[in-house]
Amino acid sequence: MYLFKIEVDSSEGVLTVILAAENEEQAFEEIEQHVERHFLYPPKLNEVAIVEKKRITLGAAYVIETRKG
Repeated sequence: MYLFKIEVDSSEGVLTVILAAENEEQAFEEIEQHVERHFLYPPKLNEVAIVEKKRITLGAAYVIETRKG
């Protein structure tokens, strides 16, 4: 199993999603439903891209940089 860092360009802006999946195909299949559950009104997804992929092991993590303002 892998941990994917995925960037989604949507009508709500750029979203970063961390998702566990067996492979890239499954990650792309799952991403839309996870984004839809996050918003009251699902945004339009313009582009979805896998930024990083790591095998899930003890200590596997991503650092998400957020910008103020």
